[in-house]
This record gives sequence, structure tokens and C-alpha cells, in this order.
Amino acid sequence: MEMIKQILNNYSDTLPTDSKTAAAIARGAAPEEIAASANAEGLHALAGALFEALEEQNATGSVGESDNSVLGALDSRLREFRSQLPADSETARAIDRGAPLEEISEAAQAEGLTSLAAMLMEAEQEQARE
Repeated sequence: MEMIKQILNNYSDTLPTDSKTAAAIARGAAPEEIAASANAEGLHALAGALFEALEEQNATGSVGESDNSVLGALDSRLREFRSQLPADSETARAIDRGAPLEEISEAAQAEGLTSLAAMLMEAEQEQARE
């Protein structure tokens, strides 16, 4: 969680005060929500840094994570990410219809949502191993 706080501190001074991302940070929203908001607003460096930190936190089993797999957190991360996507997004439509992970990942990649695509590809690999 310390790394996430550091990332937010590094970026918070550069955000427009009227942005949804700045508002999410100010109200203490979950890092997933902040990352999704940042991504929706085109703040891809912030979104990517947050998603990376979340993935690392999940992989290391930091406090607050009871499941160290991507699959364990996938549903909540997808819901959180989906809430920030516009309705006309192909990724949003794929999530809404419960498409396979591969299809959602491909749509995310095509729309430049590389952090989401990477998380989904990792989840696909975990599914294949199980």
C-alpha cells in the first residue's frame, strides 16, 4: 500500500482539480477505482503505475489480499474497471455480456487498455494451469 500512496503523491500535483481522478483521490477511493478513472481520462501513465502496483501487491500477498492469484481478484477488478468505461467501449460491451477473458483482453488491447489486457492475459494463464 505504501507504493500506491507514493504513486498517488507523485501524480496528484499534476492532475487538473476538476478531473474525476483527482476527485477519486481526494475522497480516498480504492486504488482500482482511481486507476480506472485515470485510464478513462487518458492518464495512462498513472493508471498503468497503479495497476502494476496492485498486481505486485497481489503477487506478494501484502496485507489485505487473501488470494494471491489474479483470478481471485479478477471479478472485483473487472467490475471496478467496467464502471469507468464508456458504454460505447467494445471492452465494456464484452464485460457486460460475460465474454471469455480472451475476448475481453483483445478488446482492451485494441482500445489501448494495456494494464487491463495484461491482467486478463495473466488470468488466462492461471486458468490454463488449473
